[in-house]
Amino acid sequence: MSSSPPDTEDVEMANAARLKNEDGPAALSKGMRRQIVDAACIALNIASTVILVFLNKWIFQDKQLKNMQITFAMWHFACTSIVLWIASRSPFNLFIPVRLPFLQMIPLCSFFAGFLILGNLSLAYNSVGFYQLAKIMTTPCVALLQYFYMGKTISGLTVGALASVCMGVALTNTGAAGTTTLGASIAVAAFIVTAFYQVWIGKKMTDFKVTSPQLLLNQAPISVLLLAFVAPFFDTIPDVTHIPNDTLIALFMSGLAAAVLNLSQFLIIGRMSALTFNVASNVKTIIILTYGWVSEGRLLTIKDSLGIILALGGATLYSQLSQR
Repeated sequence: MSSSPPDTEDVEMANAARLKNEDGPAALSKGMRRQIVDAACIALNIASTVILVFLNKWIFQDKQLKNMQITFAMWHFACTSIVLWIASRSPFNLFIPVRLPFLQMIPLCSFFAGFLILGNLSLAYNSVGFYQLAKIMTTPCVALLQYFYMGKTISGLTVGALASVCMGVALTNTGAAGTTTLGASIAVAAFIVTAFYQVWIGKKMTDFKVTSPQLLLNQAPISVLLLAFVAPFFDTIPDVTHIPNDTLIALFMSGLAAAVLNLSQFLIIGRMSALTFNVASNVKTIIILTYGWVSEGRLLTIKDSLGIILALGGATLYSQLSQR
C-alpha cells in the first residue's frame, strides 16, 4: 500500500521553518554586530568631543598658540579633509564624494570658519563650564531663526522647551568663575554665528541634494584656502622652541580628534538618527561640565544642579519634538 504524497503547503512550511532555524543564529549575530558597531560609534563621538575640548583648553594656555586661532582652525580643517577623503575611498567607501560649485561654497565656508574660530576663542577666554553651557544656547537661536526667516511654526511645547534651556543656562552661569565681559561677548557671538551656520547648512544640503560628509568634504579644503589669505594678518608666528613638547603633542592630537569627531557624527546620524546624536550630545555636555567644574575646583550648588536639569531637559525635549 503506497503512502500519499505530502501536501505542498506542508512542505513549504517545513522548508520555511528549516530556513528560519538556519538563519536565526546568523541574523542574531548580524544584529549583535550592528549594535556593537553603533555603540562604538557613539563612544567614539563622546570620547573625541571630550578629549578635543580639554586638549584645546590645554593648548590655549600657551600665550603664543592662543594668538594663532586662524592657523589652529586651518589645522583642524586640514585633518578633517584628509580623514574624510580617506573615508570616501576604497576599502572604506563610507560615502560618494561630490564636487560642488566653488564660488557658491565661499559664503558657506566663511561662516564655517567663523563659527569654529569663535568657538575656539570662547573656549580660550571662558571657563570650560561657561563655554559648554553657552553652546546649548545655539538651540533656541536656531529655532528663532527658522521661525523668523523660514516661516517654521513653533508649538507651545517647543517654546516651553526652549525657555527651559535659556533658564537653565542663565541659572548655571550666574556668577560663573572664569568668565569676563569679553569672554561672554565672544560666547554670544559664537552661538549666534553657529546658529546661522546650522540653518544655512541645512538649506544648502537640500539645494545641492548632498549629505553632510559630501558637503563637509567640499567645505573643509576651501576653508583652509580662504583662511590661508587671512592668517598672516591676524596670527603671530610662534617661537616653537619656547612651546613645551607636551603642548605640541596636544596640538597634533587635537587635529586627529577633530577629524574623528566629524567622522563619528556622520556615522551616528547615518546609522541611527539625529535624535540619537542629540542624546549623545547631552551626555557629552554632562561629562564636560562635570570634569570642567572639578578641574576648576568649583562646587556644584543646588542652583547649578537645577540649571543643568532645565538646560539638558529642555534640549532633549526640543530634540524629540523636532523629530516629529
